[in-house]
Formats: sequence, structure tokens, C-alpha cells
Amino acid sequence: MRSRSETIGSLGRAPARQSKGPPPGTPLPPRIPQPPDRGFGKWLRGALLDNLGLKFLSMVLAVTVFLLVNTDRDREISARVGVSYTLPDDKVLVSDRLDEVRVTIKGPWQRLRKFDEREMDRINLDLRHAPAGDIAITPDMIHLPAGLTVATISPRTVHIAFDRRVEKVVEVTPSVAGHPQHGYLVTGVKAVPATIKVRGAEGTLVALSAVRTREISVEGRAESFVSETETVLPDGVELEGSPQIVLHVAVDEELVTRKLPGLAVMVRSDGIDPTKWTVKPGQVEVTLTGALLAVEKAKAALVPVIKLAGGDLRSREIDVIIEGVPPGIGVRISPERVRVLPTPKIP
Repeated sequence: MRSRSETIGSLGRAPARQSKGPPPGTPLPPRIPQPPDRGFGKWLRGALLDNLGLKFLSMVLAVTVFLLVNTDRDREISARVGVSYTLPDDKVLVSDRLDEVRVTIKGPWQRLRKFDEREMDRINLDLRHAPAGDIAITPDMIHLPAGLTVATISPRTVHIAFDRRVEKVVEVTPSVAGHPQHGYLVTGVKAVPATIKVRGAEGTLVALSAVRTREISVEGRAESFVSETETVLPDGVELEGSPQIVLHVAVDEELVTRKLPGLAVMVRSDGIDPTKWTVKPGQVEVTLTGALLAVEKAKAALVPVIKLAGGDLRSREIDVIIEGVPPGIGVRISPERVRVLPTPKIP
């Protein structure tokens, strides 16, 4: 019976060969030093620098494909769209107007990037034959570039209410602001034309009897002048014709009446000592009427006086005269006459 090693060897495993060394006494060849293993560095340098142009082109193509795949995906943006109205000639819209709606627009990102909401046409609501009530705003009313669609609209409806359109003639009320120069005032303002024709809802014009103008300034004015302005109309009211209005503004001196009580009466006489005479009452009240500036000037200069004759030593009543009053000023004295009598001698 064969041993285990012989059986395995006979089945296909050749017996190991015995390496024979050099014969005894033979000198060994010199050992040559091996260079360091640089396989990984060489591979890395080749991976980065070999075929550089081809690798750059591959990277560009990869990025382009990535962008095309991602930018072609649908996205959404929000935009605002204005709303306009076409109204019937015999009716007025009295409900609140919807000036714009907000929409969500869906489409490829490349198209959305080029989209500008300012270039969109306004939504026109043709109400010439529409009944009162809620009007729907639908996607077909919104015109978008090719490839883009409307996803949502807010609000989706607008409420509509009408009133009958009528005409009416109303007065023009002038409006002025400020203050004229001291001593002057506005004595009148006349509008030309004095009336205008307006159109609007019947319910609005029923209570409208006049429209005012824009304010014009009279600040610091000292004379009359003419100025152009325009009417200011209430909401929902239209003007037939030109809005220009000419205002004739009259500026005059301010007329006033001023009372000056307690003015002492002075005695004037040639050759007579005023201290020897007594005036009763010794004070009077003076009322001045005229232009404000002239009255203010006269207040500081006027003097109530009585004039005595030289040889008349008896008691009597004498008219009071006001000296220093400029022309154009009206004067009233109370009392107009005073009694003059000799001053009693003190013993």
C-alpha cells in the first residue's frame, strides 16, 4: 500500500523540485541595488496629465449634460398681471376695481429665466354685455410665451356692480391758501368758467352740487391777480371738456375799525395858560375807520384838542378836534363836545 504523499503525487501534484545551488567554492555575483517602487506616483501623474485635452472635453460634456438634464425640469414662478376693463357706455362700474391678479406660471427653467412679467398683456374684462355679479378670471385670458402655462390665479373672480351713467352741471368752488401781506386781504375769488358739466354714476351725482379747484397761493400778496388751476373731481366722476379753470383773485387793503378809549384832551390857546382851565370830561374815546396800515399809523399820531379864544374866560362847551389823522381815515369822537371852565384858585 502506497503512502499518502505518493498517492497525491501520482494524482497530479508533481514533487517539488529541489533547487540546486552553485557548486561549492563558486564565488557569488555582486548584488545590483533595485530602484524604489514608483508605480503609484507614475499612475497618478498619468491619470492627471496624460491626454489632458481629451479629459477637459469630457468634463465639459459631462457638465453640459448635467445642466441640460436639470434645467429642462419644470419649475414655477409668481408674477403679477394688470387688469383693464371695457365698460358699457350707459353704465358706470361702482364696485371696487381689481387692478391686478397674481398668477403662478409653470414651465422649463430655461424659458422661465427669460420671462419678464412687465412684457405681459393686461387681462381685459369686457363688461359691455356682462350682468352684475362675479366674473371668473380664467387661464385663457392670460397670454404667455410658448412653453409656459398658468398653474394658479389669485383671485379667481372679481365682483361687478353697475349704476346708470348720467350728466350734471355743477358749480366751480375756488380754493386759495395762505395769507396776503399784512394789511391786505382777499376780498373775492371768481372762477371762469363758473360751472362745468360732469358725468358719473347716478347715485354719486345726486349729492354733488359743486367741485373745487386745486389750491392757489395768496401768500404775501398785496394786489389782485389772475391764476390758472384745474378742477379736482371726486372718484368715479368724469369731466366733460377741459379741466383748466382761471381764477380772478381780488386782494385789497384790509378795512378795520379801531376804538381808542381814554385819550386825554389837550387845551390849545394863544396867550392863555392851559393850566388855568379844566376840561370835563378830561378824556374822550376815539374810533378810527379805514385801511389797517393807515389806522395803525394814525393811532400813534392823533391828539384830541380843544381851542380857546384869547379873551373869553367864561365856562362853556367846545367841540373836540382830532389832530394828526391822515386823509382817508374816518373819525368818531365820544363825547364830541366837552365843557371847559376856569380852574378854581387854591387859597
